[in-house]
Amino acid sequence: MTIAIFGLWRNWAVAVGFLTMLTMLAPIVPKQWLAPINIACYIALQWVHSVLRKRDIPSCSRLIQEVSSVMLITAVALVVIYFFSRGGVKHELTGQPYTMDTPLISILITAPVACLVTLWHLLRGKEPKVCRDCHTRYGNVIEHGFPGLLFRKEWRYQTSLLFLLSLLLSVVDWGYYLVHYVNVNLNRADLFFFLWLPLAMYVLSLIYLGGRYYSMWIYYCQNDEEHFVERPGTTTMRYLIIWADKIFLTFHGTANNYPNGAKIKKFDTPVVIRTPYRERENLHSAITEFESKTGISNAEIKLIYSSPDDVTYQNMFHYFAFVDNADIVAESDVEGEWMTWGNLCHLASQGLLTRDLVSEIDRVYNISMAWKTYDKEGRRLYKIKHYKPTFRLRDIRNWEVDFNDRRWLNIARNNEDCFGFRLKKIFAKHLKTGKG
Repeated sequence: MTIAIFGLWRNWAVAVGFLTMLTMLAPIVPKQWLAPINIACYIALQWVHSVLRKRDIPSCSRLIQEVSSVMLITAVALVVIYFFSRGGVKHELTGQPYTMDTPLISILITAPVACLVTLWHLLRGKEPKVCRDCHTRYGNVIEHGFPGLLFRKEWRYQTSLLFLLSLLLSVVDWGYYLVHYVNVNLNRADLFFFLWLPLAMYVLSLIYLGGRYYSMWIYYCQNDEEHFVERPGTTTMRYLIIWADKIFLTFHGTANNYPNGAKIKKFDTPVVIRTPYRERENLHSAITEFESKTGISNAEIKLIYSSPDDVTYQNMFHYFAFVDNADIVAESDVEGEWMTWGNLCHLASQGLLTRDLVSEIDRVYNISMAWKTYDKEGRRLYKIKHYKPTFRLRDIRNWEVDFNDRRWLNIARNNEDCFGFRLKKIFAKHLKTGKG
């Protein structure tokens, strides 16, 4: 937990630190070098994101990706300004003449761009690719564990903070620029508003967030010598019972969600087994647990995928339980009703499935469709435009697809039918070649 908590502070320090550094360099660096420096900082942030993504302990890189967007947009603006500045005397918005030798105040660009980018991300309803990749890599620890909840909450908090700081700098610096700034040289007032004020706000934000995350660490980890969890959690085994083209679900109450104590009822699999934490689960043990829970002794159990959690020790193992006829389930110790795939889609659209079941169905469907449509390079198996294969529950039992292979999730999101697929493949190939 220590790494997850203080990693949020580190990511702020690195990402916003790059923006502050660019602000400090702008008046003293020739204009033609500002855009390349922004690109270099963007590449450096992407390298940081790549390093964090390969670690076993999850780290939220969403703010890093937002700041990377700010740097790219700023670099484009700097290129435009540079080429517009060439060829004699030009005039600024205030009417003052300027040339290639006139200092460029980049905070006047960076602050408004950061303000707009952060506002767009705050208002955006769909999760970006960096979050989907995190879900794919870390599974349950991000989807349902405490680190995922922490990252979602603190991302919004940090993004809101960056938005407010950017908005304040935009208003103050643009107000000073339009009213008082004279571009002959940088006097003390100019240095204060354009250089020292952004630096001071960055340092104060480091102190403030440092105190926030230290308090958070005290609350969650002060009695934890290993900086994880004082007592290990649980291992959960979930079984999706399937017969022919139907899945067996039960309707039960979840946590209280209303002030009057009423419970929201949702559909879920009736077979959920919780045991003391264990890092791995073998198939024989999974079969034994299922038979003990349900009384069904002749079901075919197959692993769908695992959701490891090395941080809070709350991992999950997801299984299929295929039965040959409905009577086996009717005579067992589980209660529920059979649902078709159409029923399942309708319930999902109405929000009547639990989060765990939605995650399982979503993974099975997306990987199945990717496996049936594309090869392992993301290219179409059938050269028929807009071809979409059928999906039937009864076929899953005979498929040789590995639902635990994250590569198929990546193919489902980035394949030959996606915009820029070939360009992304070339870029990825060059990165791989460079690493080798």
